[in-house]
Amino acid sequence: MFAILLVVFIDLIGFGIIIPLLPFYAETFNASPQKVTMLMVVYSFSQFVFAPVWGGLSDKYGRRVIIWCTLIGTVVAYIFLAFAQSLSDLFIARAFAGFMAGNIAVAQAYITDITEKQDRAKAMGLFGAAFGLGFIIGPAIGGILAGSDPNNPSVFLPPIVAAVLSFIALIVALISLKETNLSVNGFEKKRLKSLISALEFPNLRQLILLSFCITVVFALMESTISLWSERTLFWGAQQNGYLFAFAGICGALVQGIFIGPLVKRFGEPFLCFWGCLVLSFGMLGISISTEIIHTVLSMLLIAVGLGLFMPTVTTLIVNMVPEDKKGWILGITQSVSSLARIIGPALAGVFFEFIGKNSPYLIGGLFLLLMISILKKYIFKSK
Repeated sequence: MFAILLVVFIDLIGFGIIIPLLPFYAETFNASPQKVTMLMVVYSFSQFVFAPVWGGLSDKYGRRVIIWCTLIGTVVAYIFLAFAQSLSDLFIARAFAGFMAGNIAVAQAYITDITEKQDRAKAMGLFGAAFGLGFIIGPAIGGILAGSDPNNPSVFLPPIVAAVLSFIALIVALISLKETNLSVNGFEKKRLKSLISALEFPNLRQLILLSFCITVVFALMESTISLWSERTLFWGAQQNGYLFAFAGICGALVQGIFIGPLVKRFGEPFLCFWGCLVLSFGMLGISISTEIIHTVLSMLLIAVGLGLFMPTVTTLIVNMVPEDKKGWILGITQSVSSLARIIGPALAGVFFEFIGKNSPYLIGGLFLLLMISILKKYIFKSK
């Protein structure tokens, strides 16, 4: 168990290193805001399309060998990113990185294979902690490596460090991972059909829709905040790396420490509702921010809101299906989240470039308030 968690942790640090750099890297090739966000779209789309392919191959050939292959591919993607000579090269590098990002789903399957049913929730919690911790540390390192000057970021060093980290993860995987007894799950082979089936359940479809909307709104922020802070606060990759790390720490504290006692006191529906509300206030806060303190407080609201919402809505959704359908419904929510991460950045680029730099946050916040008012009754029906 420790070996696969270490592989995920190291790999996610590498992934996080690229996050604060990418918008500034694209702008060195005179990319418009819309093209910057499309870099994120192409990664998410490639991941969405090919994750089931890697899952199927891991069912056939084994988890370990697929994890090896995808880590090798990830190293290649980062090296290609470091030596990119044009915007087209950046798109190719990110599409290839998304293609190789199926290793996360295979790692989850690996954990499922090596754990007993009664220990699986705890194991997935540890997986989430490794994932989250890597994503907290990565952006901070990436920001430091890229530097604070938005007009002259260090574009070579962060991808090379990310490649080295993924290579270390590969070495750990080669040495430590043992092949598992495969537990084949046919969900990915019939993902669209499963999604349609899930939407037939009353109440469940409303919660899935709310989860989709939250992820779209969060993606509006995530894909444009570096561009916004560059124009509003004159920040570079370094400051944005710290901001992402700060948000990650706040979210981790909420989910890791506070969510348990709060659920016992208030219940999941209450926290789910207030998580949506707090996140929408954070989005609206960024839309009117002009100073660093306003931005930090708004990001705090977004992180806390998401930290309250995600575990509680997942619990509500899972509790609405029979025990033998829990894995199925979690697969559905993961697919919905992947779709939202394609749609969100695509919309964000259009809003940012053609309406204004504050528009993704204003539109996102108001849209979320509208959806909360429509779906509120379904949240509180889901006890």
